[in-house]
Amino acid sequence: IQGKVMQVILFTQNSALNNIWRSYFTGNRDVKFIHNRKEFFSHINDDVDIIGIDIDVFKDNIDDVIKNIIENSPNIKILILSNRPTINEGKHLLTLGIKGYANSHMRKTHFEDAFETIFNGNIWLYQEFVQAMISELTGSYINSESEKVDKKTDLSELSSREREIADLIYHGLTNNEISEKTGITLRTVKAHTSSIYSKLNVKDRIGLVLLMKQLDA
Repeated sequence: IQGKVMQVILFTQNSALNNIWRSYFTGNRDVKFIHNRKEFFSHINDDVDIIGIDIDVFKDNIDDVIKNIIENSPNIKILILSNRPTINEGKHLLTLGIKGYANSHMRKTHFEDAFETIFNGNIWLYQEFVQAMISELTGSYINSESEKVDKKTDLSELSSREREIADLIYHGLTNNEISEKTGITLRTVKAHTSSIYSKLNVKDRIGLVLLMKQLDA
C-alpha cells in the first residue's frame, strides 16, 4: 500500500490463537499483538488503523466495546474475529459499524486480504458469510436502473483474463489467492477487478457473484 503504512492491533487472550497470529506476522513491526485488556485499551489511539478483536475476550459486552471504540476513535476500523462465526452474529455486528467479520483461525493470506480491504475503506467478510448474504440479496443490490438484471447483460464485454478472474471471484477466491493461482501481481488483479466491476456495473464482488448467479439462472 502506498502512502501511510497501516498500523494493526490484534487482541486475544487465547495463547494458542495468539501464537498462530504471531507466526503469520513474525518480524512485522506494524502488527502489534496484545493479550490483556488494560494494555489493549491503552494502545487505542489515532495512530492505529485496524483493531482485530477476538470476540471471546468480550463475550458479554462486545457491543459496548465496539460502540465505545467507534465513538471515541471513529477513524479506527474494527475487525471482529470469532472461532465460531455465524451469519446472525455477523449481521448484528455490521449494524454496529465494524468493517470486518471473520474466522479467527483463517489463513495468513486471508488476514492480509482483510487488512488491505478494510484499510482501503471497504468491508471484509469470510467467504461463507458472503455466500449466505448473496442468497438473501435481490437484484436491487446491483447498481442498475431496473430491479432485475437485464437478461441481455452478459460477460461478453470482459477480456479473456477478466472472465477468468470473474470466475475465480465467483468461486470464492480472494485477490491474494487469485494472484497466486494465475501468477499475476496483486496490483494487476485489483486493476482487473475494478475493470470488471465497471464494465458490468456492479459495486463489488458480492454484486458480481449475484449477477453471475442470475445470468446462470
